[in-house]
Amino acid sequence: MGTVACLLLALPFLVLGLWLLDGKSRMDFRCEPGGPCTLTRSGWLTREPVATLPLDAIQAVTVEHSRSARRTSVPIYRPRLETTQGKLPLFAQWATEESEATAVKEQVERYLASPGTGPLEVIRDDRRASLRVGGAYTGVGVALLLFSVWLAWRTRSHRRAERSASGA
Repeated sequence: MGTVACLLLALPFLVLGLWLLDGKSRMDFRCEPGGPCTLTRSGWLTREPVATLPLDAIQAVTVEHSRSARRTSVPIYRPRLETTQGKLPLFAQWATEESEATAVKEQVERYLASPGTGPLEVIRDDRRASLRVGGAYTGVGVALLLFSVWLAWRTRSHRRAERSASGA
């Protein structure tokens, strides 16, 4: 009974932990010389393409401004592509420094001004927060899973000992 309870308790921790680990918080924007450009979003476990854009599909690069939802709301910034496919953010999480977002905006604008000169690679990796929380949940789930395996092994050993003692 205790084995099943530990196993059932481990499952939500494992599911939630793996889901948190795979939060898509890394954004990669890569352009080949002369195009096309590819935007992908990655977590610790999987990677998914967001869009593949020919150069003429990119209309502008802007810096989006907002305020954080915390009690002491601070200004936050994020570079964004304005495309024929819609608005595509280049950061998964907002930056607190405007200079970070502006630097990416200027880097993309320089590439768009002369796309044949070389490739463009913009990477923003905000996966560390999901590693701490998702790793903790996954760790608890794995520990509970191992504990349930140990309980099952111990129960089986005790039952074998009881059978051999009663049979002798």
